[in-house]
Amino acid sequence: MHELYEEVASAAGVYQPLLVPPAGTSRADAVRLLAAACTTRVTVTAAIHQSADGAPRFTLIRDPSVTDGAPGITDYAPIAASLKHDHGWRVLEAGDPSMPVTVMLGLREGYGKHAVVHEAAEVLALLGFHGVGGVFMTRVHLMCARHLDGDVDVYDEPGVLIVGAAPILPAVTSVAARLAQHRFVVTDRDQNRTYALRRR
Repeated sequence: MHELYEEVASAAGVYQPLLVPPAGTSRADAVRLLAAACTTRVTVTAAIHQSADGAPRFTLIRDPSVTDGAPGITDYAPIAASLKHDHGWRVLEAGDPSMPVTVMLGLREGYGKHAVVHEAAEVLALLGFHGVGGVFMTRVHLMCARHLDGDVDVYDEPGVLIVGAAPILPAVTSVAARLAQHRFVVTDRDQNRTYALRRR
């Protein structure tokens, strides 16, 4: 796909619901509740959308890891079901058949808190430079909750979700390289799999 990136982890199947907390739920409370769903075996990764009315919404992302594998659909589906039945969240199945590819791309170079953070507008401009059309890009905040040394650790950074058809991937990969991204995640409904690409 790109000489600078290689596929390092993959998981069969696609499960990427949109989770909508009840009206009035603060972002902090929603993140806390979602983070609490992670276990020593299951890492929870999500893209946080901030809607015009201020209410947070979450797209669950299965993020394959070289060391930990990927959360199974049988791991994530009960989390969504619990949020729905126990806490009143709505669970919506996301996905437009004409736009089967979703890319989760961070905007921070590296993982340090004082690292360079790019703007979502840069991604849009670079996609335009590569002549990519027919894409839908959403500015989000990425979160990853995992058990670490007995506690729940939540990592977060600004990011984007890019949705389109498979031909967008070479351009998106070039954008990731231009923004010095170490890795990113692709969900492909046509291939029925989720995979991670990492810089060589």
